[in-house]
Amino acid sequence: MLHFTHTSKIFWRKENITKGDVIAYYDEISPYILPYLKDRPLVLNRQPEGAMRKGFFQKDTSRLRLPPFVKTVAIEALTTGKRVRYVVGGNKETLLWAANFGCIEMNPWQSRVAAPGKPDYLTIDLDPHGRPFDDVVEVARGFKAILDGAGVKSYIKTSGKTGMHLMVPLGAKYTYLEARDFAKLLARCANRAMPNLTTLAQRLSRREGKIYIDIARNALGQTTACVYSLRPYPGATVSTPVEWKEVEKGLRPSQFTLYTIFRRLREKGDLFRQLLQQSTDLHKATKILNAELGKEVV
Repeated sequence: MLHFTHTSKIFWRKENITKGDVIAYYDEISPYILPYLKDRPLVLNRQPEGAMRKGFFQKDTSRLRLPPFVKTVAIEALTTGKRVRYVVGGNKETLLWAANFGCIEMNPWQSRVAAPGKPDYLTIDLDPHGRPFDDVVEVARGFKAILDGAGVKSYIKTSGKTGMHLMVPLGAKYTYLEARDFAKLLARCANRAMPNLTTLAQRLSRREGKIYIDIARNALGQTTACVYSLRPYPGATVSTPVEWKEVEKGLRPSQFTLYTIFRRLREKGDLFRQLLQQSTDLHKATKILNAELGKEVV
């Protein structure tokens, strides 16, 4: 049986949002978020002192006393060879337990426990690095044009903070290495098309105030804030799917919050519902993108 603790603790002081409000949010959003957590290892992003205090990530739960309804899986870490015991998402009780454990946001793997090395989708994080969100919108639309030209279906969501997450469905047909190679190629194409707005430089000092195209999520053990996850950010924002026709100047991540998300869901439903049911022919798309790069070089 679930037992919630310290529910009156303030997690967002300005907004007067409590830990209990976070638990209530995940209780209500559970029908929408659970499909994106089901059978996936979770990295616990714990912020027990609230959204505006520094938290910490916890992967290994082998030393925790977990309730019987919390499933776990042991997966060997690539770098150390050590077996890490991850919590596995999927049921409502685990979701609410994580919220009570101080997880304001939910961070699942892109792959499931049945095929941990084969992601269901790839993610590109558009990090504005201080640039206006309208510039992020422009870059996102540039990516869509490139993907459309390669015949690739794409999905987009606000990160819930300052950027956007671009997703491409893979249907667990490719390895993380193949997904990362395609993401790298796509990033090169976008950077070539939008050199004044984007950068591939990993070092902050070399980004020159441009939008960073981050493909690092596409590796075993890496995570991204889940769709419909709260983010520990002013306003209690939610990482929210948007239709491509909404990706235009004036769009703001601050539109989508704990207070507004349910009305939006009633109006639009789950815009990501096909993401986990579709795939992409990466080999065909790679040939198209390489051909386009080759033309530009000539």
